[in-house]
Amino acid sequence: MAITRLNNNSITSITALPSAVAVENTPFLQVGRSTPQNINDNTWTTIVFDTEIYDANNIYDTSTGVCTPTAGTYLMNFIATVGNSSASSDSIHNCGLKFSIGGTETCEVVNNPLNKGRYWVMTISYIHTFNGSTYVIPQAYADVSSGQAAINGNTSPKFGASFTMNKLIT
Repeated sequence: MAITRLNNNSITSITALPSAVAVENTPFLQVGRSTPQNINDNTWTTIVFDTEIYDANNIYDTSTGVCTPTAGTYLMNFIATVGNSSASSDSIHNCGLKFSIGGTETCEVVNNPLNKGRYWVMTISYIHTFNGSTYVIPQAYADVSSGQAAINGNTSPKFGASFTMNKLIT
C-alpha cells in the first residue's frame, strides 16, 4: 500500500503496491517464562521458556530451550528478572544474561550491583546472521549469598522472562 498524498492531516489517495513488492517477514518468535526456573548458583544456565506466544515456523523447542532459526539476520531480545527465589533478604551479588550461539558465548551482559537486592531486571539485545542450522540458547546466571538462584516467572502478559527474535528484512 502506498500513500500518495497527505492533505491537512488526511489521506487523499491510497494505492496498493504490486505483489512483487510484498516481503514476508517470518519467522518471528516470542516466548515467555510463566513459572520460576531455579538455576545453579553462579553458573550459566539455559533458560527454558515454557509459553509460546508466537512461533512462526516452529523454530523454538519448549522442552530444551534451543532455538534454531531459518537462514537470515535477526534481532534478538532477552529480558529476565534474575535473582533469589527463596530469600527475603538482599542476597544477590551479581547476575547476567547471554546468548550462546552455536555453542559459543556471543553476547553477554553482567550486573555487579553496588546495592544488593533480591532480584534484578536485566535485558540484552543482539543482531546476528544465522545460516539455518546454527542454534541460539538464552542463558542466565545469578550469584547469591543464600537461598536459591532463579529466574522469576509470571503469567501472560507480564512474564518474568521473555525471549524474542525478529527476522530483519535485508
